[in-house]
Amino acid sequence: MKGLSDVSVFNKTNGWGFSDWVDTRCEKTSSTTSVCTATMTIAPGWLPGSVPENVNRTAGVWQVNATVKANDGDYWISDHIAEFKMKRASKLTTNAAPEPVAKGAQLTVTGKLSRANWEDLEYHGFAGQEVKLQFRKSGAAHYSTVRTVKTGDVGKLSTKVTATAAGSWRWYFPGTTTTARVVSAGDAVTLK
Repeated sequence: MKGLSDVSVFNKTNGWGFSDWVDTRCEKTSSTTSVCTATMTIAPGWLPGSVPENVNRTAGVWQVNATVKANDGDYWISDHIAEFKMKRASKLTTNAAPEPVAKGAQLTVTGKLSRANWEDLEYHGFAGQEVKLQFRKSGAAHYSTVRTVKTGDVGKLSTKVTATAAGSWRWYFPGTTTTARVVSAGDAVTLK
């Protein structure tokens, strides 16, 4: 076999976006086998075949296809040798108030979920997403989920909880096919 001659990718999530990989290398490991790799670098400001109004559509599950050519001119094509996910970055904030809080009193935990917009290279609120509110009691090793809250129209989060112990509150977003998971920093609250 001559080696890997072409690798392309296709966005399975929304059917948009073919692209050829730009750096393909093959290393012969035996008389009948070669190990080939292909590399493509994606930058938000430039995605192959994209135009400004649909660049965000490149996020999703991508399928990898390959063509291998032999020295005698024969070739082999595989339309689905692997998959990878291209995700938009996300940010998440947490604020628990009042601080400190009386034991048994109401505590309001707010935050905002936003994700990268590749059209303007800014972060915008991500609405309609389920985000988990988590609590870690002071001295404990792990956070536990208290409830799930859906983000508002600009990605804002807000819920009230009863303060039963000192500890840290945070929001956790598990991510989607097109958006990366993210965990906010914890906001420590003491009791008075």
